Amino acid sequence: MNLSAPINELKRKAKLLRRSEDIPLNQAYARIANEEGYASWGLLIRDYEAQKPKPNARPRTGYQITSLPVDDGYRREAIELANSTFEMVISRIEPDNPVETRRLWDAVEYIDHHHLSADMLPIDSEYALSLIEAFLVHHVIDLAVQADRNAEA
Repeated sequence: MNLSAPINELKRKAKLLRRSEDIPLNQAYARIANEEGYASWGLLIRDYEAQKPKPNARPRTGYQITSLPVDDGYRREAIELANSTFEMVISRIEPDNPVETRRLWDAVEYIDHHHLSADMLPIDSEYALSLIEAFLVHHVIDLAVQADRNAEA
């Protein structure tokens, strides 16, 4: 497929054609497609999408976690990451009761009971670690809410 211009320029050309000839946009797209040797804009786009380079899958850098509980090495790394992520999250959310929120935080409990479940297995260890950073914020907010409730009681 050799288009006369990049796809965004062909789209722009169709929009200009629509304005200059006061025709519906779909007709302008059809005319541009015909000029490019296609029966319709949809066929042009289908071929264009098929020829776009596909992103390479990210190579795995970890190993497969296939059962729970996780091994001690992974668990230590996960707890360390959870603690550092907790510090980042707590500094960003600025809870009303930071001392109580910190008291409620337990990285070991989070990793052992909230991080992974059997229905997630098998899972790449690096991906599993990234889930800590992605989802811990919700857990910390829940702790901050609980700390607020404790302070009201």
